[in-house]
Amino acid sequence: MFYGQELFGEALPILIRFIPVTLFYFLVPTGISLLLGAWICKVRVGKKGILYRIVSLFVSFFRGTPGLLQLYLVFFGLPQIAALFGADIYRWHPGFFYIVATCLNFSSFVSEAYRGAYEAIDTGQVEAGITIGFNRFQNFIYVIAPLTLKTALPNLKNLEIDLLKGTATAYVIGVVDVMGRADKLVALHRGYGQLWILSAAGLIYLGINIIVEIFFRQTEKSLRISERGIHAS
Repeated sequence: MFYGQELFGEALPILIRFIPVTLFYFLVPTGISLLLGAWICKVRVGKKGILYRIVSLFVSFFRGTPGLLQLYLVFFGLPQIAALFGADIYRWHPGFFYIVATCLNFSSFVSEAYRGAYEAIDTGQVEAGITIGFNRFQNFIYVIAPLTLKTALPNLKNLEIDLLKGTATAYVIGVVDVMGRADKLVALHRGYGQLWILSAAGLIYLGINIIVEIFFRQTEKSLRISERGIHAS
């Protein structure tokens, strides 16, 4: 039943070479979505105008439909929309469409993590910043943003882990990352030893996930130390 164990040792070094690709499709959407999510949060917190309604509908759609469905909609739909404006993007790298779909999806979840954290801020702390002479920008930079980030960090950690695991779906539109290469190895061996090949891929994802966990733990620890320093002063 567990035949093909020799393929684990064969597949692991091959899949390791594709870690940079997986990290690229993890880190690029992360950076874009953290910024886009902040803007969406700002609009949602304001609760004014037509833009608020549009953004709310955007968040509802991307939080309420499967990520794989969104990926297919972007992959097959975006080239058709571009064609209406005379642009031919049918031959663009599939990774572009994965990044677009992932950013749309991930930013909607990030915005809600930000919004919940922002609304949980003690107004007394915000007023204290104004009392000591901060203008609106300074109050945002030194009071609101750090408090929001600190509160949102546990949710952001869970979202980042989900995003990392979600990169494994990129292969369905032709992206060759760790999971995409594993799928090709399984096909190359016609299913022989597929359990071991997939286990090698799983080990790599687990290793990256552990690094992400450590990063967030250290960040949370640094924020706590920084906060104690502020209170002490």
